[in-house]
Amino acid sequence: MDINDLRRQRKAAADDMKAKAQAITDLEAGDSVTEEAMASAQAEFDQAQAAFEAADKAVKRAETVEAAQAASASSETDAPAQPVAQTGGQQTGGQTVAAVAENPEDRGADVGLMMAALATSRGDRQAAVDHLDNAGHSGISAALSGATDSAGGVTIPRAQSQTLIQLLQPRVALERMNVQRHDMPAGELRRARVASGPTASYGAENGAIVESEPTFDNVDQNFKTLSSLVPIGNALMRHSSISVGRTVRDLMLNAMGQKKDIALIRYDGSGDMPTGLRNWVLPGYWQDAVANTVAAVEAAINKVVNTVEESNVLMLAPGWIMRPGTKNFLAALRNPITGHKVYPEIDASGTLKGYPIFTTTQVPNNLGVGGDETEVYFLDAAEIMIGSSQQITIATSTEAAFVDQSGDTISAFQRNLTLMRAVEEHDMAPAHDEAIAGLNGVGWSL
Repeated sequence: MDINDLRRQRKAAADDMKAKAQAITDLEAGDSVTEEAMASAQAEFDQAQAAFEAADKAVKRAETVEAAQAASASSETDAPAQPVAQTGGQQTGGQTVAAVAENPEDRGADVGLMMAALATSRGDRQAAVDHLDNAGHSGISAALSGATDSAGGVTIPRAQSQTLIQLLQPRVALERMNVQRHDMPAGELRRARVASGPTASYGAENGAIVESEPTFDNVDQNFKTLSSLVPIGNALMRHSSISVGRTVRDLMLNAMGQKKDIALIRYDGSGDMPTGLRNWVLPGYWQDAVANTVAAVEAAINKVVNTVEESNVLMLAPGWIMRPGTKNFLAALRNPITGHKVYPEIDASGTLKGYPIFTTTQVPNNLGVGGDETEVYFLDAAEIMIGSSQQITIATSTEAAFVDQSGDTISAFQRNLTLMRAVEEHDMAPAHDEAIAGLNGVGWSL
């Protein structure tokens, strides 16, 4: 059981205590409550309160341990932590700057070596620690010794998990934008948002002020579990060099990045999947089957931007998401009369209508009746909230089978492979749906 499981238990205990308190309130509001009923309700509340206090202590104890492990978790891929620079001859509080990789290419390679060691040791964490020690990676073995075992594998220390999550972000178009990021330690998060704002009015100096009251609703987020399964040859696993760590790290990040990229853009939220941008778009905010003529393209692009701006979105971090081929199509588009480029700013600054373009091949280009449609998204990324557990759990197997992209079942044992599985939990939701608009373009590609 890891720290997030403990936090979920604490939340469940808090919810139970709230329900028991409401039961007492309901009894007190009644006309004919008996002493026995009140005593029973009070006893149930006391029991729920004790359960919450026990759960709260368990969480705080685990947080203290995690903080101690994070403070001591470093590896030979990291430069030593440096004291905070002194100002005016005095040190600013005795704190230290977090360790960073001496070679930027080695960031996260320690996790790759942890995974390789766990694979070699058949998932035995202590054996993996000993293997890393024997290979001369004492710093990485110390970090792995601070990991926690869970039903789904080994949850690596938060410091290493956060490094991997940071390395995953550039592989996901939406996360390359300036979105809001926050922790979801208990597995779910509810945030209030303004559904309709207050109003203001002019009036006489001594006249009555017209009352106005904003309304609120909620944005709920719950963990969606992203799992990546990466087969790696056992011959590679027998080595313990930093280059092997990089290879394992990159294979895992690429697999997770591709799936998370398309999920946050296009998934429909069914089952255990997140709801992507396309399925948050409001009616009237999406244009279908836009032709690829200059006039049609210009009108559609202008309408997309105008739709968001006219919705009183603050436009703090607006931008576009599209395929590279769509960006290149727009960059090459020329006015049929003058011959001038319609959007010269794309080649000049990577922007469209003054807003940055973020490209990904996970946006499809085979949609529509003719199979030649693609999607273009415009949004204010500051309105997008991405919550994360800030932890990654890893597991390995040499006996399991897997289904490859061709649909064939492959035996890891028969092929002399090791299967590596990494699990990350997250969810995405917009603070206001009006911040997203887009279109389907027909033939919008080179």
